Amino acid sequence: MNETMTVLLILAGGLLVVITTTDAIGGFFRIGASAGILTRPVEDLVSRVVLWWVRRSGNRSQLNLLGAYCVVTRTVVSVTGLWIGWSLIYMSSPEAVVTATSEIAAETLERFYFAGYTVSTLGLGDFKPGNDTWRLVTTVTSLSGFMFLTFMVSFLVTISSQISQRRSLAMTITAAGDGPHAILDRYRQDDAVDLSPLLSMIALPLIKSAEASTNLPLLHRFHSADTVGSYAVAIARLDETLTILEHGCKGGEHPQIALARHGIDMIVDTLPDGGRNHDEAASPSLAPLRKSGLDCASDEEFDRATSEESVRYRRNRLKNMVETLGFSWHRDVYQGL
Repeated sequence: MNETMTVLLILAGGLLVVITTTDAIGGFFRIGASAGILTRPVEDLVSRVVLWWVRRSGNRSQLNLLGAYCVVTRTVVSVTGLWIGWSLIYMSSPEAVVTATSEIAAETLERFYFAGYTVSTLGLGDFKPGNDTWRLVTTVTSLSGFMFLTFMVSFLVTISSQISQRRSLAMTITAAGDGPHAILDRYRQDDAVDLSPLLSMIALPLIKSAEASTNLPLLHRFHSADTVGSYAVAIARLDETLTILEHGCKGGEHPQIALARHGIDMIVDTLPDGGRNHDEAASPSLAPLRKSGLDCASDEEFDRATSEESVRYRRNRLKNMVETLGFSWHRDVYQGL
């Protein structure tokens, strides 16, 4: 093997190892503009296929597994990148890998086997490094595999905790009422609404959840198939409740509303592109609230307020999120079960 080929193999393999490592860390945690450059396209493809099947079949059971599919996809892509990268490096020199008994230079497939065995931290198998330099390289290979596996375990523990908190928040919001009108009616006081008891419970968890969504983009792949535990449905329902309260009836001046609104805006800004075009979310109706005796704004004033660009953008993004997951905006967000 000539010197040029040796250098090219080392450079190509080393570059792939570095890109894969930074991509894995930056992809799981939103770090850098290029984070997930290798894993994200494959993950997006898996997500789109699963969500397409959910909408086509009308069976949302696969939503419970979508997050697991994406974690496995990212892991497979990252491990494969490490494996190929180190394999290219071990192919750069005849002395890189030799048989353990006869010390004959290993063949190409045997070098792939050695690299995979080493990255998996299972040992060296039937081969060994040919000299001290390659023993050091093999040590680095094992360390890269060990660090990746340790990182994955730590990540899964972190994200499992966040998933549990998101579901708890979703169930708290869902328990407040089967829809925005039901929530507002439950917390009414004469002809006004006071959401402070509900907001005092959920404002801080909502902000923490929004911050987690910013730092852990993979959280948006974890969903619940049932309406009660669906984070997407709960956030959309809460946003519609706040929109009606702020622009449609008395009681929209509570300071915790601004805190909750900030959390929802953070979540909306981190939503992945659903890749679907939907009709715009229609302006909510104030008729049920007027019927129950609440003092509401006129339809013209309310429609004008909900037609503002920021309100339309937020509501349309949330509607897209809900319907991309196979839920119904009117049946699940407004009418509950």
